[in-house]
Amino acid sequence: MLFHTIHPTSARMPVTTFSLFRFSRPQQWWAFTQMGLKALLNPLPKGILFGKMLGCGRHGFSLLPDLAQYAFIAQWNSRAEAEHFFSSEKTNDYLTHTAESYTVQMTVLQSHGLWDGLNPFTAVTPLPDYAGPVVVLTRASIRLSQLFSFWRHVPHTQRAMQAAAGLRMAVGVGEVPLIQQATVSVWENVEAIKKFAYQSGFHKEVVKKTRQQHWYREELFARFIPVAVSGSYEGKDPMGIIQKTL
Repeated sequence: MLFHTIHPTSARMPVTTFSLFRFSRPQQWWAFTQMGLKALLNPLPKGILFGKMLGCGRHGFSLLPDLAQYAFIAQWNSRAEAEHFFSSEKTNDYLTHTAESYTVQMTVLQSHGLWDGLNPFTAVTPLPDYAGPVVVLTRASIRLSQLFSFWRHVPHTQRAMQAAAGLRMAVGVGEVPLIQQATVSVWENVEAIKKFAYQSGFHKEVVKKTRQQHWYREELFARFIPVAVSGSYEGKDPMGIIQKTL
């Protein structure tokens, strides 16, 4: 896998990676079985500190799964070890089954909360003057008693986000259908995120309800700076680095 560098970083610097894999219909059963086997994490790759293979929602955030698309998120001890994994024989074999794949390497700008009882994204790289694209991860484990309230608001939240100025990409992913859900989105800059968070009336109302009604048993919020990308998502690079449509 060839990565295109956005911001040069040391090979020893910790990185987070997020990948999306799309599969043609003949390959979808194979892809589904790999999720059950946790194929990309078995055996555990060298240098990985945290990793999850994730399903995706149909049309972005649907209750129905998208059997043509899966995701992989990982925290690595170093960029060198992440790139070794993505150029390994095991990963290349996995990629031969895909119709399209996209991976972004990132450094942590901000992170708080927990995922399975820990925060894996603690290697923060503060860049106060950074003005480029930002990747946002929100992840929650939803209380069973609040499932209806949560999912009742998802379609409205999705529409508000998709209409937000500065949004480049958003995808819903998760570990357990209905209960453990996450959103990964790409924004033009931090200002675009702030405008959506603080100027969208519906979004502010939903955030208020999550606190008042205790929707989540556990939640995490993180922002990342993309440092390298590879491949394409829906024929393009959401970061705008790889100009050629693949």
